Amino acid sequence: MRNFWLLSFCLLFLLSMPAFAQKEVTAGDWTLSVDEGGKATLTHAGRVILSSNEAVWGLNDQTLSYSSLVDITMESTPLSDETGTGEQLVIKGHTTAQPITEITHSYYIYEDKDFILTQFTVTSDDDLTINYMAPVHAGAASQILNEGTNYALFVPFDNDMWVRYKTTPFGSSHPLSFNVSALFNADSRQGLVTGAVEHDVWKTGIAAVTSGNTDLQSLTVYGGAVSYEVTHDVLPHGAVVGKSVKSPMVMVGYFDDWRVGMETYADLCAAIAPRLACKFAKPFGWNSWGAIQDDINYDKACAVSEFFANELQPAGFLNADSTVFIGLDSYWDYGFSIRNHMSFVRRCGEAGQKAGIYWTPFTEWGKNPDVYVPGTNNQYKYGDCYLYDNNGKVQEIDGGYALDPTHPATQARMAYQFGLFLEWGYEYVKIDFMSHGALEGKHYDPEVFTGIQAYSKGMQYLNELVGDRMFINLSIAPLFPANYAHSRRIGCDSYRSISETEYTLNSLTYGWWLDHVYSYNDADHVVLNGATYMENRARVTSSVITGIFISGDDFSNEGSETAKDRARTFLTNRDVNEVARVTKAFKPVEAVAGDAAADMFMYNVGDTLYVAAFNYTMQNRDCVFDFGRLGLTPGVKYMFHELWTGDKDVCDDTWTVIVRRYDAHLYKIYPYDDSRVAAISSNATACYYDAGSKMLRFAGNVSVVDSMVYDVAGICQLQVHGLHNEVDVAALGKGVYLYRGMDADGSSIAYKFIK
Repeated sequence: MRNFWLLSFCLLFLLSMPAFAQKEVTAGDWTLSVDEGGKATLTHAGRVILSSNEAVWGLNDQTLSYSSLVDITMESTPLSDETGTGEQLVIKGHTTAQPITEITHSYYIYEDKDFILTQFTVTSDDDLTINYMAPVHAGAASQILNEGTNYALFVPFDNDMWVRYKTTPFGSSHPLSFNVSALFNADSRQGLVTGAVEHDVWKTGIAAVTSGNTDLQSLTVYGGAVSYEVTHDVLPHGAVVGKSVKSPMVMVGYFDDWRVGMETYADLCAAIAPRLACKFAKPFGWNSWGAIQDDINYDKACAVSEFFANELQPAGFLNADSTVFIGLDSYWDYGFSIRNHMSFVRRCGEAGQKAGIYWTPFTEWGKNPDVYVPGTNNQYKYGDCYLYDNNGKVQEIDGGYALDPTHPATQARMAYQFGLFLEWGYEYVKIDFMSHGALEGKHYDPEVFTGIQAYSKGMQYLNELVGDRMFINLSIAPLFPANYAHSRRIGCDSYRSISETEYTLNSLTYGWWLDHVYSYNDADHVVLNGATYMENRARVTSSVITGIFISGDDFSNEGSETAKDRARTFLTNRDVNEVARVTKAFKPVEAVAGDAAADMFMYNVGDTLYVAAFNYTMQNRDCVFDFGRLGLTPGVKYMFHELWTGDKDVCDDTWTVIVRRYDAHLYKIYPYDDSRVAAISSNATACYYDAGSKMLRFAGNVSVVDSMVYDVAGICQLQVHGLHNEVDVAALGKGVYLYRGMDADGSSIAYKFIK
C-alpha cells in the first residue's frame, strides 16, 4: 500500500509539472540547457562557458532577476538571419508585483560560429524606469581555461588621461572592463571574448570574478556601467523610461585565438552599426600640435606646407591618393584671418595637399555662462546649454565645460562652425574632447535618457552637417559608438620618447581591432626633434603599424634644422611608407602582463608577413622570431627583409635578432625562392672601394641583389635595388661607411670603407 501511495504521488507531481520545465538546444559546437527557473548553462565543445545564466534588471541598486518571475516558458525555433543559421531560444516570464512586467530573454545560437548572442527586453503597460540591464549574469563556477598563464583583459571606456589597457592574472581582482573583455590563456591563445555589440543607448561593463588559475566564478555583462575614474561620470547611468526597454545585445564567444575573438567582436559591431563611409585613402600628413602648438600662425603653416611639397612629397611621403594632409590644431583661431584660411587651403591644394583643422564640438573653454553661443543669433548663452549635475554644477573634464549635445544651442554652434570650415575649404577635421558629450546628465531632449544616446545624437547631426566632404578624426573620444568618424586616436597624447611609443603600443596591443569599426586607428603626432635616432625609428614605426601616419615637428622657417634632417631620413623610406599605405593595424604576437605593451606585432598581406619588433629598455635585447607563433612553416625558406636598414637574411626556422636599446626593426617576411636568380659563390662577392672611380665593386664583376650604404650613425645614405655589379658612392661626403648587401643565394655581404 505504501508503494502504491508513493507511486501515485510521483505521478501526480510529474503531471503537475509543465511540459516545458527544461529545454536544451544544440547548434554546431554550442549547447544551451535551461532549467525550469529559466537559468541557462552554455557549453562549447563540451566545455562549460556560462553556468546558471539569467537576466538581471532594475534601477540603481534595486534589481530583479528570474527568482522574481512566474509562469516561465521556453520555446526554441530555427534561426536564420544575416549572421547565420542555428537555433533561437526564447525564455519568457513575468513579475507579480506592480507594475507587472514581462521579460523576454533571447539566445541566438549559430551552427558555424564561435559565438552566441543574447539580449532581453522588459515590457509593461506602465512606464518603466531602468538603468541596469544584464543579459549575462552567470553565477556558478566553471573551468573555462586550461592550466597556464591566464588573464582577464581591461578595456577602457575612452583614451583620456593616459589610461592604459591592462591584463590581470586569474585569481586576482579584475577591474571593470568597458564594452568588451577577454579571458584568455596567453600560452595557447584560447579564450572567451564577450561584450556588447550595440552601442546606441548603454555604457556596457564586464565584471569577471575568477578563482585559482582556470575557474570563472561569475561573469556579468550589463548596460548601465559608469565610473568616475574611467567614464568620468559623477552621476549614475541615465535611466531609460518607457513601456519597453531593451538591453544591449551581447556576444559570448569562445575562440582558439583570443585575437581572432576580438576581431570577430569588432566585425559584429560594424555589421550592426556600419563604419562611416570613407572616400579618402589612409591619411599621411602633419599636425601643428606636435611641436608648434599654441604658436601656430598663417606664415608658419604655409612654410610647413612648402617643406612637405619641396622635400618630403617628392621623396615618397604620400598616401595612396598621392596626397598629404596639413592640419591646424588648437589655437588656429588666434593666428588666422578668414582670408588666411582660404589662402592656406588654396596653397595646400596647389601643393597636392588637403588642409585640415581642429575643433571641440561638445566642450566650452571660456567657462563664461553669460557669453552668447555663436550661431544662435544671441538667442542662447553658454549657460543654457551646459550639462549640469544634480546640484546645478556644470560638469567639467580636463578643464573644459561639457555641452549638452542635444541642446539646440550646441547644435547651432556646430552648424555655424562646420559651415565656416566647409566654406573655407577644409577637408579634414580633428575633433577633440568628445567624451564630454557622453557624460550622464539631464539633457534638453526629453527622449534622450543616457549619455551615449546624447553623444550619438550630437554625432549624427555632425555627420549631417559634413556629409562626405571631410575626413573626421576623433582625438579624445569613447571607443564606442564608432560609426560617426573615420578614425580615432588609439591612446592619449604621444610625441617622441620611447616611453610615449610604449604607451601608444599598449593601446595597440589590446586595441588594434578598433580599425574594424573605424576605417583607421591613429597613433598621434610623430615628433622627431628632441629624441635619439633609435627613438625616432621606434616612434615612426609605431605610427606605421597603428594607422594614419601624422608627423608633428616644426618644419617652418623658424623650426629646428635637426627636425628637418630627421624628417628627410625617417619620413622618406619608401619601403616603410609602402607598409603604411598597404596595411592597417598590426596585432600583437604575444600578450603581456599588467599594463605593458607587447614588443612584437604582426600583419599578413597575402603570403607576406610584416613584423615590427621593439626594444623599450636601455639594454640591447634578443628578439626571437618563433615560426610557430608567427604562423610561418618550419623548413620553408623565408626572406627576412629589414626595411629600415635594408638588411636581408634567409631563414627556415626560429630566428633571433638583436634589437638595440630604444630601437625598432620592421621586417617584410616572404617565401624565398632559390631559383629566382642564379647563385654565385661567396668568394666571388668580395667587395672593394675603387677610389679612382668612386665606385664600390665586387670581385669577378658579378652581380648582387641589393646594396645599402650606412654612415657611422647607422643611417642609410644610399640604396640600390635589383641586380647590379657596382655602387656609385660619388655623392657621399668624406667619412667612414659600412656597406651591406646580399648575393643571389641569400648570403649577406658587409664591407667597411673610408672615403
